Amino acid sequence: MPILNAQPYLELEHATTSQTRVTNSASQYSLVQRESDLSYPAEVALRDLTPLITKVGNFPIARGGFGEVWKCIHQTDHGPTNVAVKVLLIYASGQLGDSEGMQKKTKRIQREIRTCARLEHRNILPVFGYTYGFGLRMAIVYPWAGNGNLTTYLERQDETLPVFRRFQILTDITAGLQYLHVNNVIHGDLTGPNVLIYSDGTACLADFGLSIVYSEVTTTSATSWTSSFHSNIRWLAPELFGDPEDKPPVRPSKHSDIYSFGAIMLQVLSGKIPYYYLGEAALIQRVANGVKPLRARYPSVSNRYWRFILMCWENAIESRPLIEGVVQWIVDEFNSLGS
Repeated sequence: MPILNAQPYLELEHATTSQTRVTNSASQYSLVQRESDLSYPAEVALRDLTPLITKVGNFPIARGGFGEVWKCIHQTDHGPTNVAVKVLLIYASGQLGDSEGMQKKTKRIQREIRTCARLEHRNILPVFGYTYGFGLRMAIVYPWAGNGNLTTYLERQDETLPVFRRFQILTDITAGLQYLHVNNVIHGDLTGPNVLIYSDGTACLADFGLSIVYSEVTTTSATSWTSSFHSNIRWLAPELFGDPEDKPPVRPSKHSDIYSFGAIMLQVLSGKIPYYYLGEAALIQRVANGVKPLRARYPSVSNRYWRFILMCWENAIESRPLIEGVVQWIVDEFNSLGS
């Protein structure tokens, strides 16, 4: 029996993540994380929250390549709290193929949800539980990020953000990405919209792994990354624009995550999305050909920071720094700003 049907008997692994308030002291951050902080926690059951979830409004608040997000209210022991409920659109779009193939593919989705539910880190968006009532399929319940995603946050706050605060955000992002990579999890879709900002200012990573499982279970070609990522091309590594005849197809990797982090770093430091000066039509060909954002378009980014971004964007993927080197550089820079 497939697990992702409309039967609320499912139990998945889950470990809750506490939200830690952003500190104003750079000395609070350290490159060295304990092994226990970087490994999977013990597995516990993921709760069916269906009776406790109430929709806010009649329409989703956001829709992306892999799902739509609804704002909801979760009735907890401590009173009502806002949550986000994500419905995977592959079920609604009929891309899982015939009924025979659906069971196998839903099991693959099950494994990905279990991976997400096991992860526990202050900079990784935790899974609270699952719910029904959003169509025939199960939806996933996440905490509500009061400041929205990184792109909208920067649009609102850019003119008031000092460099110290920008590196505070980058420190959070690299800590989350390091946790994923140490646990051999590829994010695969590290973009401005997939970095969320809690009400206390903490940044966390969301939607990790969904791009990979999406390509595996849908009936479209696994090489068609641009169709899956469409609006996320601005952060996408050029090697993912593989030739449709490539066997095996090029897939997201730790190297492509580092490229995407370079684009995130550019966005955080400048307040502008990558290639902000280009429309979608002109953008796709340039990214696929390895054309980087123009230096002159980002005058607020110092040469020192630009040089590090270029290291993350090396065309030879093995020449890009590993996440440990990225964390070291970002933390050192952050600490120097607070000294």
